[in-house]
Order: sequence, then C-alpha cells, then structure tokens
Amino acid sequence: MTYLRSGRCPSANRSKRSTPDSRLIWRAALVLAAALLALAGYAAAQVEEAAPRPDFPLNVFVDEADFTFYLNEEVLVTGHSAWREDGSFTSEYRLTMAGQYVDTELHIDVDEQGYWTQMHMETARGPVTITRDGSKAVIDDGRGTDDTVELLPNTILFENFSPVLMSQMIMAYDQEAGGKQVFPLFIIPAVVLEGSLERLETVEKSIGGEDQTFTIYRYGVPGVDVILWVDDGNRVCMGDVPAQSGAYVRNGYEELRLKEEDDPLLSKPEYEVKVESNVDVPMRDGLALKADIYRPDADGKFPVILVRTPYKKEMNELQAKFFARRGYVYAVQDCRGRFSSPGTWNPFFNDPEDGYDTVEWLAVQPWSNGRVGMIGASYLGWVQWWAARERPPHLAAMIPNVSPPDPYFNIPYEYGSFFLLGAIWWADVVEQEVTADLSGKAFADLMDKDYTKILRHLPVIDLDEIVLGEKNKYWREWIQHPDNDEYWAAISFLDHLEDLDIPVYHQSGWWDGDGIGSKLNHLKMTSHGHKNQKLVLGPWAHTDTATRRGPYNNDYGPDAIVNLSRSYLRWLDRWLKGVDNGIDEEPLVSLFVMNTNKWLRGDTYPLEGTVPTEFYLSSGGKANTSAGDGMLSASLPAEGSAEFDTYVYDPGDPTPDIAMFDEPCEEEKEDPEECKDESVEEAIAERLGYHAKVSAERADMLVYETEPMAEDLTFAGPVSGVLYASSSARDTDWFMRLSEVDADGNVRSLTRGIIRARYRKSFSQPEFLTPGEIYEYHIDMWQTGVTIPAGAKLRVEVSSCSFPMFSRNLNTGGHNETETEYVSAEQKIYHSADYPSHVLLPVIPSPEFVEAGLP
Repeated sequence: MTYLRSGRCPSANRSKRSTPDSRLIWRAALVLAAALLALAGYAAAQVEEAAPRPDFPLNVFVDEADFTFYLNEEVLVTGHSAWREDGSFTSEYRLTMAGQYVDTELHIDVDEQGYWTQMHMETARGPVTITRDGSKAVIDDGRGTDDTVELLPNTILFENFSPVLMSQMIMAYDQEAGGKQVFPLFIIPAVVLEGSLERLETVEKSIGGEDQTFTIYRYGVPGVDVILWVDDGNRVCMGDVPAQSGAYVRNGYEELRLKEEDDPLLSKPEYEVKVESNVDVPMRDGLALKADIYRPDADGKFPVILVRTPYKKEMNELQAKFFARRGYVYAVQDCRGRFSSPGTWNPFFNDPEDGYDTVEWLAVQPWSNGRVGMIGASYLGWVQWWAARERPPHLAAMIPNVSPPDPYFNIPYEYGSFFLLGAIWWADVVEQEVTADLSGKAFADLMDKDYTKILRHLPVIDLDEIVLGEKNKYWREWIQHPDNDEYWAAISFLDHLEDLDIPVYHQSGWWDGDGIGSKLNHLKMTSHGHKNQKLVLGPWAHTDTATRRGPYNNDYGPDAIVNLSRSYLRWLDRWLKGVDNGIDEEPLVSLFVMNTNKWLRGDTYPLEGTVPTEFYLSSGGKANTSAGDGMLSASLPAEGSAEFDTYVYDPGDPTPDIAMFDEPCEEEKEDPEECKDESVEEAIAERLGYHAKVSAERADMLVYETEPMAEDLTFAGPVSGVLYASSSARDTDWFMRLSEVDADGNVRSLTRGIIRARYRKSFSQPEFLTPGEIYEYHIDMWQTGVTIPAGAKLRVEVSSCSFPMFSRNLNTGGHNETETEYVSAEQKIYHSADYPSHVLLPVIPSPEFVEAGLP
C-alpha cells in the first residue's frame, strides 16, 4: 500500500524532493518517469579527466523533431524539441491519460560559448527556474526553498521527455575508445546522478522503403536502460525501454518499433478497443457500483480481468487497453464510496462482498466466457484477497502485486504496534484524492506537510483533525481496536484460504513496504497444499514493474530488470484462456539475490536446500550504540560473556526510525535560513549516513555485529528473530533490525520486525508484563535475499521504538493512541545459554544462480 518502509518517506528534509515511489499514486502513465527519477541512486561518477567547465557545451549540435512516447500501443506523450545552432534548446510536450492532460515546457538559455546559463520549466505544479552559479545549479521551484546541485566534470543534461537531448552524450562519447563510458547526468530539474553510454552495434533498417544505417547504444539512466537507435547524423530516432514496454519515437520512424514477438503463444495486440463508461454493477444491498468496461471490439466471448480501486478507475486506462487489445475484457471499478461509485467509503470492510458480487456479475455477461481473473497492485491487490475469501465460483486466477496481508499485520497495525506514519499518510492520500491528479501537483502539496513534526502530537487519535482537517470515522475506528478482535476478523483473510485452490501470482520486492504480504499470503496458500502458487521477489520497492536501483544507490545490474508485464500476461493466458504456454511447468519461486545480482529459482519457499541458521547476540554488557561491544555470531555466547544488555526507553525522547532522514542541521535549530542553501548532494549524504548516525549516538539502541565475513554468505527467504527480554514497564515494544555493514563501514538496512509485548502470546487477548520478568518473544522480520560478501559484516539492532514510523508505546499498559501520559522503561535484552536471543536466517550454502529470473 505504501513505500514508507523502503527508505523514501515523507519527511522534513529541506529539498522537498524525497517522495515515495508509489504505484498507488500514479499508475502505468508514470512508470517510466518513476523508474528514471524516483528509483534512482544518488551517486555521480567522477571521470578521469576534468573539463575546464563542469559540463559540455550545447552549441555542438542542431536538431528539431517531433517525438511520441508510447507505452505499449498507447500514445502517452507527444512533444516537440528544437536544439538550435547557438546551443539554446526548447521542448514542449503534453502527457495525456484518463481524460486529463499535463503540459510542460523547457527552455535552456546559453552564453556565447554555448554553455547553459539558465533553464525555465513551466509545469502543472508551477514554474521552475534553474540558474547557473559557477559549478552549481540553483533550483527555484517556487516553494520557498532554493536547492543547489553540484555539476561534476563533464555533466550531461537529461530531461524525461526530451529525447533529443540524449544526443549530447553521443557527442561526448569517445567513439575510438568505445565500450561503456560513464558520465554524470543532470536530470533536470532535480539532481546529478550517474549515467552511462555503451555502443552496441550498427544495423540497417528500412524506413519508408529506404534502407538507413543506425548505431545502437545502451543509454544508462539510473534505474533503467534506454536502447537508442541513432542515425548517421547522431540524431536519436528511437529510445526503446523494453522492460517498461515504452519507447520514445521520432515521428516518421515508427517502423523501428516493429519487431517479432519471440513467443508465438503470447496474446497479441490484435483487437481494437471498445469502452463502456460508468456501467452499473449491482450489489446485493441494492447499490450499483460504477465500472468502466474495456473489451475487444469483436463478436464472441472473452475472459474477464477485474480491477477494483479506490484511486479513480480512469487512471487504469493504459493497462485496460493493453489487455483489451489482447483479447480480454478489462473491467475497472471504483470501490464503494470512491469517485463515481455511490455509498460510504470505509476502507477494507465493503470489499469482500462487493468483490464477490462484481466477479459473479461479470461472469454472466454476454461478452464473458465465464472465467474471471484479477490483477492490481497495493490496495488493488488487497481487494483480490477480500473477494477470494468469499469464494466467488467464477474467480479463476489472481495477480495480487505488492499486496499487504491482513491489515492487523502490516497497516494500520503491525503485530500490535500502530503504523503511525503509514496509516495517517495513506488516509491523507485517499481523503485528498491525490491519486486522481495526473500532474502530481496534489501529491507534491501533500508531501510538503511536515509529518515528522506533526506526528509528535499526543494523543495520536487527534491527528486526523490536524492532518485531515476533521475527525475521520475509520481512523478513529482503527485506533479504537488495538487488539486483533472481531472488528478485524470481519476483514481478515489469511485464515479463510483453506479451500481457495486457484492459481495466484505473488509478486513483490525486498524493499516493498508491504512485502510482508507476499510472504504471509504465499506461505498460507502453500501451507494448504494449493497448487500453482508463483512467487517472484526482486530487488524492488512497492512496484509491479522491475528496476535495477535500490534505496542505497545499489545498482543491481541488468538481470534485475525483467519484463514483469509480459510474465503477468503469460500467467493470465494460461489460466483464463487455457493457453498451454508452459508457465506452470517453470520453477514456481524466483528470488533475486542482492550484491550477487543474480536469481535463485526453485519450487518451494524457502527454497530447497535452505539451511535455517541462527546468529546469536552477545556482549560484555555494553552493546549500546555502534561503539559498544555487541557481538553477533553463529555460535552460542561464550562463557564469561554478559548475561544481558540494558537501556532506557523514554517515550518523551523516542528512538528515531533510521530511514526518516529528518535530522535538521545544527544551524537550522537556531535559524532556519542558515540551512537554506544546503545542496541536494549534501542532504542526500546526510540521509544516507542517518542510519549510522542514529546507531552511533542513541544509547537506547543496542548494536550487535559479526566479525568481517571470511567468505561470502548468501541467504534468501523469510527472516525471524527470537528475543529474550524484560522490562520495568507493564507493556512496551521490541524492534529488531538486520543490516549489512560493508567493508567501508556503510550501513544498509535489510529488514526488520516488531512485536508489542502485550501480544507475545495472542493478538486478540493481550497479557501485560510482570515488571522485571524475562519473556520470550518471536519476531517476524519479513524477508530478504542478499549475499554478504567477504570482508563485510552482519548487524542486528534492538530498540523499543522506531518513531515516527510507528506510534510510541507509552509503557503504561494503557491505550497508546488515546492517552498522553508516559513513563520511561528500563529494558534488558538477554543473551546467554539459557536465554539465547538470535536471528534466524535462511542460508543457501551452495547457491546455484541463474542469469535471468523470468522468461
């Protein structure tokens, strides 16, 4: 549902440019932009020889062209660019989707030598001006804060929908040296990142009946590769993005997109599309929910794909046309009380019956062959499980992308702790209807809220009035039910899957903020012996498409980018059309291993051959902070080691979440203007070091590290922890985090888990602590797949808070979200032969990697 746990969170950072990569905000229309910008890493490469100026001049090329950006067969963006002889550049383009359009203009001014001096952008969010100040670019986005970007030597310009500008890197490329060459990219208007160019081959292609020669390059933008087709005048004629099914095409060169599909069994785009808008779908209580029906404009009966959404059904237009052109009826419905559908919006609770009724109505329509499948990401994945728990007879297959599990175990609660930031942020997104705004302006305005300061308010229940502007019924209902009681049982599905033996394609990523859903949902289905449970876990965040960049600037390589949309189509072809395409005969489980950057495949999860391996906590009694003596080892604690470590958890000074990036600079505490000119690069470096900063300075965090690894250690799959602990309080929280520490000392969080102490035995029947008594806690630490290379370390951190990601446990045993009084708690973490606190890792002793994860 959110990316809030992936390292990109709403925060009080100065740049205002750190936003979640949210598939719940923009659907397929913004896939490419998200891949190019939001999922990018933040390092820029240095080149061997510095130029006298920090960039290349623009007066070295002349080009003028109209371009079209296609997503599959649909036109998404049209634009015109003019690159003039003096180096000045203009670009105007229009993004069109869902009955909306967004116009953007870019104007680049140059000096007499052809170096840019100023850029002007007119966007739906307002004007942006970028001014050259020596080796820096000063960005004024009209929001009251000027950001600065350092232009590194040989910086190349890049703008998402101005492909003509890609010729600048071609002009800078050393043709004689060849190979892959690295350049800093100024991705207008935000940041300087690392880009690359590699010449691949020269080919001939007939265009308009005339043979032309093209040189093909791989243009590397952080997160994705663009395959450029360049004519003998160095003009970009097409920029193909195969993994995203998108392409920039110069008008007149559409034939470059024509290529043979290598799978003759895959459904082809052979139909025109007929659309019926706002079709009434009757519900059992007499209401009729609205749906848009996209279907092949042809006679006959077709399988049906259902999507149910609270985010505005028209925003699924591109995916709808993709499937309708390939012989499916695609029905997208606004959930009850959202946009065109009548009724009262109450998240979760109407979706089981409404989903059942919609599936069964679709199955008996004259254009339906009676087989209905569902697809969709985040909440659109959730609604599939709610419909499935009701057992609609005609539901034949599902693809619940990045789907949460039962709400009590992810959002709005996670194992008893209230997921504060995620819950209020998502409620804000929904109530402000930001997902209906194609321009992104509404989302940008929402992200300007200083959540990290707002969320310090107590009691938590009143945050709806502060953030949303009024009391919110479902927000208050969530808070009034902190136990996993009958309220949550009404919409839980994990315990209702025993008879649901239908094919399910579970897809998520190691960095997905709802990734615990793919774990729990898949494990529950396979525990019942259900067949055809496919699981794909890549190095991705909360997205149903593949990228190659992670939250710590990790480039996971080309094998990380697989064509997931093609894989989804094969799955639906198999189970809705009955095409014997072999997807059910392939390994069911595909896991990407980070750092090794290759895939492991098998038929079970955890994979066959996995060895559950304990890593035990120990210390000399002073494991507080990363400077302490905490140790992590595959052996039980040695004789003579301390029995426990202790710390004080004070809700008035809560342990900060390591991913929030909200630490102000010292000067800002006295005078905010002192920090106004902090560069984007400086802000990024501060954020990347925030984990290390928190663990080094907070005595209320215990840190346990291994010795440097003597050899590579690979583990992939579910992770868990066992903690033996006592508290002076009647109730408290326990957090365990697993991280990698590289040979240079950089800390990268891998995964973490939480348990509220009162729920250690039962989530429905809380039991308070006897102060000072030692209890055993089992902590679900989600899942990950990584190789810890020789020379690196593993780290486990233990704390009692992760604020403001999670609401503070006030340690009183009262209601943490309706009360304001709190007490400090003395916490003891035990690690002895009698109380061996540890993490349990799914170690793969002899991993057999493959080059690609999906066919």
